[in-house]
Amino acid sequence: MQFAFIFAFFLFSTIYAAEAPNLGHLAMCSGVKQCLNYDFPQCSAEEKKPNPDIKYNTEFCAPYIELKNRGLKTNNPKAYDLYRYMGRQYRVVYKLNGKLPVSKEMMIYLFDNMDFTAQLVNAYRKTKYTIKYDTPNKKAFSGDNGDNLFGSFVWLLNDSAGREPGMHNVFFGRGKTKILAWKLHGTATAILDLKEINKDSVSYDFRSIVSPSGAVLNSIMNLGIFNKVVNGYIKEIVGNIEGAASEFAKGNRTPISNYAVFKSGKWKKNLVEFDAVTKNKK
Repeated sequence: MQFAFIFAFFLFSTIYAAEAPNLGHLAMCSGVKQCLNYDFPQCSAEEKKPNPDIKYNTEFCAPYIELKNRGLKTNNPKAYDLYRYMGRQYRVVYKLNGKLPVSKEMMIYLFDNMDFTAQLVNAYRKTKYTIKYDTPNKKAFSGDNGDNLFGSFVWLLNDSAGREPGMHNVFFGRGKTKILAWKLHGTATAILDLKEINKDSVSYDFRSIVSPSGAVLNSIMNLGIFNKVVNGYIKEIVGNIEGAASEFAKGNRTPISNYAVFKSGKWKKNLVEFDAVTKNKK
């Protein structure tokens, strides 16, 4: 299911337009100063002044404060891009929540091995997902659906200041796709919280914070038809992951034996480990 949320995040992150020079730097400097009272050394006093078009009220500053409370260090260089977009005038927040018939242990394993998760889904659902890790620590990765979706991401947090590792996640990344008549690419921050309901299921709460670079794009992203299409993509992906994980847990191994990729030795360890995880949940 984690793989689904990564692509859901990607879909939500796909709005971009040409921006004025230095806009991102100014948004980073002013937003962090006004909302967190933090001074980036690379920002001048003038750059840290409030944007006259923005009201730095409780609503605007809420994401800054939440991320700080979750454990995100303001001076973390990996978060600079996040602040370059979060501090802009326009902002759209997408939300999705629900329940999944998958154990907490299964969710965490799939999250920790997303390249394997992609292949598992392909085997059971005849899809063409790909995820590859771009760094040895698995905190930077990229993926696509074999068609019109592509994204690259940084996994900034997975435990919200030390609470329940693997259950509270923050991502930032870039993506591109085509939705209806729009060919889009851009950035977003995604927050995914998981909660164990019982040994066989978890609930999820997913949010994506997108920062359109202008009023026109802000209007497009608030269109009902836009939201409907994006939600359709997400439901399809979630269904694919849920179906694959459920069939594996039931013991159906025919798709595994018929899938050419799994005939190599590369994934043998993952298949054995995931089998043990699914059995331990019972």
